[in-house]
Amino acid sequence: MSGGVVGYTYADDNLCPSCTVGRMRANGIKVARSSEQDEAISRAAERLGVDYSDERSYDSKDFPKTITSQQARTEMTELPDGGRGEIEDEQCDRCGKWVVLGEKSPTAAGLTRYVRDSYELPHALARDIAGELRKWGLSHPEFIKEENVRQAAAMFPHDYATVHAEGNPQRIELRLTPEYDDDPCFYCEQPWEKHTFTCSTCKTDVPADVPHSHQLPIEGQLRLRAVPEKAAL
Repeated sequence: MSGGVVGYTYADDNLCPSCTVGRMRANGIKVARSSEQDEAISRAAERLGVDYSDERSYDSKDFPKTITSQQARTEMTELPDGGRGEIEDEQCDRCGKWVVLGEKSPTAAGLTRYVRDSYELPHALARDIAGELRKWGLSHPEFIKEENVRQAAAMFPHDYATVHAEGNPQRIELRLTPEYDDDPCFYCEQPWEKHTFTCSTCKTDVPADVPHSHQLPIEGQLRLRAVPEKAAL
């Protein structure tokens, strides 16, 4: 589309080009069929006597005003640290398509598969992480960074695991106990000491580096939850 136009503000909604044309036709405005939708909308403005080049001269309730790729922004307000973020895109209020990307977010199952496969996570943990990322507004892989995934991983129970290369030729091993101080967890990048585990016997949460009478030295039995740095142990 010419001029970097990716969408429109029209009739109290932000819409993708296709939905804008559909709304205009539903409101009785004739819009020619064209692959260049902005040109078609411009010609419709000419027929109606709307000065499309001067958006201050008309109201978006009556005729669409353009949204450029530089203007498309979505504020994220649900980040766990209380901070705010911004996505350089926004969704069509009608069909849900991201107007800059030109596509919709994957389904919940699709986002889970992306998180699982891209970051080599257990499926259950990937599902929890994907759900949390969607709450934050990060519903499309294009907007997700590794730090977002690791931050979300720290919020859910998971087996502590650390990755090491062994042997000659080297092979990658996933170990369930740390090899050295501050050995980070492969899933959340927090050290062992930042985790708690839920005792399978008494069901209490115990810091990972504190002795516990019911703790069994059996790999895979400690269900761990990383403790965010701002949270108390």
